[in-house]
Amino acid sequence: MSRLAIGRSPSVGYYPAPPMPAPFTAELVARETIAPGIAELSFAMREPARLDFKAGQFVSMAVDAPAAGADPVPRRSYSIASQSDAGDVLRFIVRVIPDGKASEYLMSISLGSLVRMTGPHGFFLLDPSHPGDVVFGATGTGIAAVMPMLGELGRRRESGQETRRCLLLWGMRQEADLFSRQEIDRLVARAGAELHIFLTAPGPHWTDGRGRITPALLERLAEMVAPTFYLVGNGAMITELKRELISRGINRKTQIRTEAFFD
Repeated sequence: MSRLAIGRSPSVGYYPAPPMPAPFTAELVARETIAPGIAELSFAMREPARLDFKAGQFVSMAVDAPAAGADPVPRRSYSIASQSDAGDVLRFIVRVIPDGKASEYLMSISLGSLVRMTGPHGFFLLDPSHPGDVVFGATGTGIAAVMPMLGELGRRRESGQETRRCLLLWGMRQEADLFSRQEIDRLVARAGAELHIFLTAPGPHWTDGRGRITPALLERLAEMVAPTFYLVGNGAMITELKRELISRGINRKTQIRTEAFFD
């Protein structure tokens, strides 16, 4: 995504009921720049001591200090990059926007600061089972929502619950923008998935995909078997890709799940 201020569109599908969202407090325990303009932040749960959430969900975070008599504190929503079985520490991968209110707050508060959040929110969840291939299309920091989903697929595969083919297409601008490659590669391997990265501004020595993920995914459609699509990231990408998939016979309700980040 290209901004910290984001909106989300609910997915259409059939899911088990997620935990009810509730307010909680977490402490900033780590912050690291992991690529140009991209930061990873870790918050340890404090009140309560753990958050039960499902892979793909997000939290809403207060991004300013409260002041008596002030306007309501602005909030931003961030996908949880933590694995869903590790709810004692919440990780977020965010794009840092120069002069952005949320960016300034998150990058300036000191370690040990307590931040108020609510959650978990969202219905961008893995189906309980899949009739065919599982296909992820992610752009930018949208991959953060996919990382715990890959972990969940890996656990299912190890228990014999998930045996279908899994494909992940991740779109970024240039190679320097890529982050968390070792972790993502481990998750991909555990899930038995196939990863292809597409760059819109690749260098001369880039050997993976070039261009946008939309045409690349559509080109592979004919080889897919009863696919379920999980599309996350840039809102314009999702709108276009969803439209093209539907025009090619993909069922909007049963085969497409979306989580859109808007500028």
